Amino acid sequence: MKRLIISVLLIAILCSSCNKHFYAPALYDNDISYQPKPASFDSAKSATYVSLGEGFNQAVNLNNTVSFGEFDISEGHVFKNSNLSYGAFGFAGSIDNSNHQNELKDPHSFESKGFAGIGARASFNMFKAIEENVNFRYIGVEATYSKEYGDFAAYRREIQNLPDYSATTRTEMLTVGATSEILWHSPNSTSKQFAFRFFLGKTFGDYSYLKNNSSGIEVNNIPLYFTAAYFMQIKHFWGAAELTRNDISIPGVRIKVGYRF
Repeated sequence: MKRLIISVLLIAILCSSCNKHFYAPALYDNDISYQPKPASFDSAKSATYVSLGEGFNQAVNLNNTVSFGEFDISEGHVFKNSNLSYGAFGFAGSIDNSNHQNELKDPHSFESKGFAGIGARASFNMFKAIEENVNFRYIGVEATYSKEYGDFAAYRREIQNLPDYSATTRTEMLTVGATSEILWHSPNSTSKQFAFRFFLGKTFGDYSYLKNNSSGIEVNNIPLYFTAAYFMQIKHFWGAAELTRNDISIPGVRIKVGYRF
């Protein structure tokens, strides 16, 4: 009888853990995005960059996926041994719950919630010119601030104190981190440029409520996240692909295409 009682209690604990729902801002740990800048071998030392992009990432609640579109505009500069970029962006998308059909008895379960927001980004780095065709941006700092609006933000306010639900009502995020990048042009043309950039950073704020996710795997406040970006520019057209990796099991992906003025 004692073993039976213990078994029932363990099953109840496991089931309650699996039924927990955890919600963070839609772009939590996916708000950093590559910012292009002129290189030392460019004739123009300042440039304006615009882009359209789309992204996908898994939410903290593992049954949820986030998809969004994004518009960016930024100003980039190159100086003697440094680069600077700053700009603004807007985003809109939805968070979809793949487990909604299994949660129809839960009045707070949703199939899809929309979100939108605006933000600002800044990036600074030091670089060293290697030969005539390579800029090694050996150390840099990037920061992103964003403000989220829409149904998903309202939903988090609605369910924050409900049993089996954990959510933040925060709609503002600040992410700061360090970068390293290498950029080069093709042997015969400075108008064909390529780069790899790595970022390691942190989203600031109290996210201590992220104790578990829907699979019962401990997340423990996701202290840092990592992104790797590939950049390509041909004349005035450019594009970037970025992969985000954090403690959530599926990496986030962002693709941008744009124009340099």
